[in-house]
Amino acid sequence: MRGRAGLAALMAGVAILTTASAVAAGGNVPGRQSRTSDVATAGGDIYLWSTHRSVKHGGGCTLSFAVRTATTHRSGTLTAGHCVATLTGGPPYVVDQTRAGAHNTTDPGDRLGVVAAGDFRLGKHGDSAFMALAARRGLTATIFTGGATTTTTIPVGGLARLHAGLHVCYSGAASGEHCGFTVVGSGATVTFPEGHHTYRIHHEWRATARSCPSRPGDSGSPVYFKRHGRAYAVGILSGGQKHSGRCPFFFTPIRLALSQLHLQLFTAS
Repeated sequence: MRGRAGLAALMAGVAILTTASAVAAGGNVPGRQSRTSDVATAGGDIYLWSTHRSVKHGGGCTLSFAVRTATTHRSGTLTAGHCVATLTGGPPYVVDQTRAGAHNTTDPGDRLGVVAAGDFRLGKHGDSAFMALAARRGLTATIFTGGATTTTTIPVGGLARLHAGLHVCYSGAASGEHCGFTVVGSGATVTFPEGHHTYRIHHEWRATARSCPSRPGDSGSPVYFKRHGRAYAVGILSGGQKHSGRCPFFFTPIRLALSQLHLQLFTAS
């Protein structure tokens, strides 16, 4: 969910590849809200698309899983495609971290990477995007757990087998980690308005719980299954329905995103 309105709010009214062993270039990971260039990116990190939009009032999305391109092995991360596809001024989109300012505002911070033309999907092939990591930036195959200011991470162990009944978590930059969701449906088509357009996202799976914890800024969060202290990749968070009895959220399956964008998942050694 982006800070401007967020897919969670916008949706309120709507009724394969192998993994790469080890990790990309590592680095210090002090916390998901860190905003300095010596910090390695990890799943659940906050970021902003700050080149093509004012960021004086905060906002942004969440980074998902560490990946690399299948052919050139360029490293980067996944996030939600609607975070970039609905913006003017691109592609390509330059991705920056946020930097805290006075009076609870944010400004563009250090460069994280770039989303090139063709490196995102929004529509019939789901909701995903690949951000190629900027030079000298670090990347780890981990996911932040705990609250929005946590410093705790768990390693990514691989890909989970997605099926109805699977118990999943997601880790959002805005609201932190939330578990207790059960996958209950697959293959849904979700429609939501954005400005003068209406977007239809296909192949969205659904997970439900009794609470509605998602907040603007959580779009792109990693959705995963936890087992024996490791996270197994399930999907990429698109958004949720805050006015539904069971509080579902929707996500793009990770295998679909990897296949569409020709990526491989990084796993921890």
